[in-house]
Amino acid sequence: MDAITLDRILGELSTLVKGRHLSRPRLVGTSAITFETSASRSHRLWLDAGRGAAGVYRVSRDRARRLADESTSGRARQAQLRLRKHLDGARVTALGRLSGERTVRIETTGGTLLLRLSGPAPGLTLAREGVAVATLGDGPEAWPPPVESPEREWDRVDPATFESAVAAGRAEGRSLRRAVLAACPGLGPVLAREIDGSAAAFAALVARLREPRPTLIAPGPPDAWRDADLTDADAMLLAPLALERAGLVALHPGSWCDTAELFLEARHRGQRFDRRRRKALGDARRRIRRLEQLEANLGRDLEGLADEASLRREAEALLALGHGLDPGASEVVVSDPYDPERRLTLGVDPKLSGVQNAERRFERARRAARARQQIELRRREALSVLEAERRREARLLEARDGRDLDALVPETPADAEGEASTGGPRHYLTGHGLSILVGRSARENQHLTFRVARPEDLWFHARDAPGSHVILRDNEGRAGADDLREAAEVAAFFSEAREHSRVDVHATRRKHVRPARGGPGRVFVGHSETLRVAPRDPEGRLRRR
Repeated sequence: MDAITLDRILGELSTLVKGRHLSRPRLVGTSAITFETSASRSHRLWLDAGRGAAGVYRVSRDRARRLADESTSGRARQAQLRLRKHLDGARVTALGRLSGERTVRIETTGGTLLLRLSGPAPGLTLAREGVAVATLGDGPEAWPPPVESPEREWDRVDPATFESAVAAGRAEGRSLRRAVLAACPGLGPVLAREIDGSAAAFAALVARLREPRPTLIAPGPPDAWRDADLTDADAMLLAPLALERAGLVALHPGSWCDTAELFLEARHRGQRFDRRRRKALGDARRRIRRLEQLEANLGRDLEGLADEASLRREAEALLALGHGLDPGASEVVVSDPYDPERRLTLGVDPKLSGVQNAERRFERARRAARARQQIELRRREALSVLEAERRREARLLEARDGRDLDALVPETPADAEGEASTGGPRHYLTGHGLSILVGRSARENQHLTFRVARPEDLWFHARDAPGSHVILRDNEGRAGADDLREAAEVAAFFSEAREHSRVDVHATRRKHVRPARGGPGRVFVGHSETLRVAPRDPEGRLRRR
């Protein structure tokens, strides 16, 4: 956000916020916080120190709720507590931008808020009596404030002086954009790209900035935005004038605060979609790597199996010896039953007769045949699942908005720490009337497994895949094979393996499950059986409670 846009936003906010009281500070991300003000209950003052969206905003209450990011950090939560302690009920006495800088200063009866937009990373700091007490953002504390330098204001810098400062910065090894920002910080990164460092280009830009207009450089009107179009930092720009960008158009929504609010929504939509898709792609690619490794291991297992046809051939050759094996012989020469002209030299157990040695080879051949059949079946299943995961990866790359991801990402990837619960566990009944409880989030999984479930209840979870904890109530110990299968199918469905044709599911008594480090929902399973089932949606199949 540049100084020109900041000044206009602060000018609109000043009449609404100055002299008003702040209340209910609420984290809306690891680097942003909102306040209610006594001026309006329907809007929030949003202070953002996050990369790509740092700035001051006036946001409607409903939009603030939609944009809020539940993920936080220990530093952010600690900062919220201190901001609540000192600013809840505090009155705003002044707000403005420091001359020559892109730093906002908000004076309140509870302390000074300083929002720094320039530097290596934005930062929001509350200071009291000259001491910083709370900071939000990835960067260092914004306190102490920089010394105001009116001579570096964008409309006061002499073009020739500007050109010399940029040339000096380039000589020191700075990029053109950084050199421009060092010479005139108020331009901000977006406007800095419009200048080639010359005095003429700077003078031309300053002339255009004397008649600013709230502008959003966007990939079309808001109702045509797709989340995937908003992920790139340059896909949405907030500026005080129209800029030429390939594939983008200039929008003029109205007031400066309204324009900034739309910009904030677009940036958060793009960032949220990008994070969610990156996580889904990372999970899919990890599963693809595991499946590729499994397929390769199964291939090596097949190559290492004994040839059952050769074992049967040798066994039939040994049968011809009957019980006439020489005592103590460890090797015999026999005729090939399929080619009498050929002789076979076979190792034998001297303690066994020819028939017994033959039976041993027949048994080895049977075991090899069974193993080959099982491995080939698992290999076909692994290849089928691998192809499904590769198709899913391709569809994730093609996803354009959150609805596309909803169809590809399981409804409850419940192992994600911090995900909010949505009204208690799901409750279904098996065909025999036993209760199945399904957690909706990581914290609810934790509560369901260790607070709700009894020690003898049955616990289910998809093996090697994030998903819901599933509890099968078994108060009277009458759960049968059908009940276990239905509960396992539910656990497979409410997991990230739901698109696989068959899923391995842990099944054990709750008493064998213990909490593990790593966050809510993480467990250690001391003992379990594995049920291999097809994921099945319980809706319309099992009765719902």
